[in-house]
Amino acid sequence: MGVVFKKEGFIAMVGLNTPETRNALGPDTLLELNKCWEECNADNSVRAVILYSELPDIFCSGMDLRTAIPVMTGARPPETEGEKWLVSDNKAVGKAMLKHKDLDRPVIAAVNGYCLTGGFEMAMGCELRVASEDAIFQMRETRLGIMPIGGSNVFLPMQVGSARAMEILLTGNEFSAETLLQWGFLNRVVTKEKLMEEAMAFAERIAGNGPKSVRGMVRLSRQIKGLGLDEAMNKELMVGAPVFVSDDAREGVRAQKEKRKPDFK
Repeated sequence: MGVVFKKEGFIAMVGLNTPETRNALGPDTLLELNKCWEECNADNSVRAVILYSELPDIFCSGMDLRTAIPVMTGARPPETEGEKWLVSDNKAVGKAMLKHKDLDRPVIAAVNGYCLTGGFEMAMGCELRVASEDAIFQMRETRLGIMPIGGSNVFLPMQVGSARAMEILLTGNEFSAETLLQWGFLNRVVTKEKLMEEAMAFAERIAGNGPKSVRGMVRLSRQIKGLGLDEAMNKELMVGAPVFVSDDAREGVRAQKEKRKPDFK
């Protein structure tokens, strides 16, 4: 099973689970991930998503050099369902890695151990990122003579600044969780034992908030990237104004006045 998918109340859990490849992202795994995002998007009961690894010492070893890369470079024709999907859609990698993202629920990455290339790119596509103290991040594409095409060149400069992004992308060096916390890429660094607890705390807090407002802000954060000030402000009004007149908004205000927990629908 390449991907474990389960739900706990309002929270969906998406776990990478291919021990034989150290959670490398092969075509079939990428397709499974995309199906998970689509399922979350179609399920109104899902309010937050946690992306994690089922393996104790690694989050993701990156794109699978034995399966995904040969198909993507045309070294061999596609055979499996995942391989055919990968070559039929030039946005397939971006969709699986949350860059071309239709999912309007916040995704929280819980990163343990090694988080390499494609795994690092997937973390960039998440709204929040928690890492264990032993986490190591690395973009190795330049060492292989290829370029990242899962959104790193676009997302990483916005997340850590241009100079630091170029250092990560061009050198291929390893970076510790503590360094990336200081650079603003990570929200929290915790002990390995506390990783899922911290990710779940984020998810539960978000899931208890107004789902329409949360979903609106996730959509908006994607849509305003690269826009000028006026366009971005107009987009904010377009997305935010309907939330203000929603049932959720009225319930939230009532609950505040009545000093009780809101019952968002």
